[in-house]
Amino acid sequence: MMLLRSWALLLLLFCSSSVTAYSFGYTPNVAISGLEWTMTPTYLGANGIGGMDVSGVTYKYTPIKNKEDDYVVTLENDKVGGGYVFQDKQDWSQREGGIEVRRTIALPYTPIAVFGDGRLKQEGTGSIENADVRYIYRFDPCFDPQSDPNCPGYKKPKPPPLPKIPEYDALQDESVAIAQAETDKKLIEEEQAKKEEDEEEEKESLEVMLADVENAITMANEISQSIVLQQLNKVTNLTNYYASTIPDNYYPDAVALQGGTIVDNRRALRSLSQDARMNEMIEEQYK
Repeated sequence: MMLLRSWALLLLLFCSSSVTAYSFGYTPNVAISGLEWTMTPTYLGANGIGGMDVSGVTYKYTPIKNKEDDYVVTLENDKVGGGYVFQDKQDWSQREGGIEVRRTIALPYTPIAVFGDGRLKQEGTGSIENADVRYIYRFDPCFDPQSDPNCPGYKKPKPPPLPKIPEYDALQDESVAIAQAETDKKLIEEEQAKKEEDEEEEKESLEVMLADVENAITMANEISQSIVLQQLNKVTNLTNYYASTIPDNYYPDAVALQGGTIVDNRRALRSLSQDARMNEMIEEQYK
């Protein structure tokens, strides 16, 4: 681990004078889940994307084998398009196992896009324990200028185009066409005449109905009167009243005045005189 830190420090001192925008570091252990991996953020971390340049690989492992067995371990990375970016081979044939190996491989700055899959390849009889493989890198956060407004060359994105509003032609609107259609005067007159005719028929029907009701009431009254007379006839014999006659004779007045003279009512005359005066005064108000 001390060797790894020294290597990273040397790279930092070498590069810091020329480029200050880079960030430097090394990846997590890409072999923590197995002896094969891909050069993606899943294994390389957040910076395992465009803008990452690999400058070396540091790794360690412990070979487990018998001394007499043939056993070869190779750390390698495929190269996109064919071949290998690098290969580092360790031959453990006729050698004792159980000894931890630590190695560092220096590389020129190589874009991450060149790297294919990586692996610790084994040939022969043996196994690997405690494998730890890490890539040393520099990262340019402004590899894509559009990733940050503070990057050189950043261009403010154009606003999205406004949604296109469909054109509206009122002359093509069916509702407008119906509203603007010419009115048929003859049709309106016919509808009005039919409406008046229906109202007249309703009025006549109502009059007939009222007349029927009135006739029914009249008939009911006549029947009631007839029934009343029949009942009266049962109780009282009115024949004598119908058959009575008045004799055609002279009937003189039988009024007699006491004293023989009709005297004028003076109080009434005074009252009439006052009433006449009052009426005259009232009429004067309106002249």
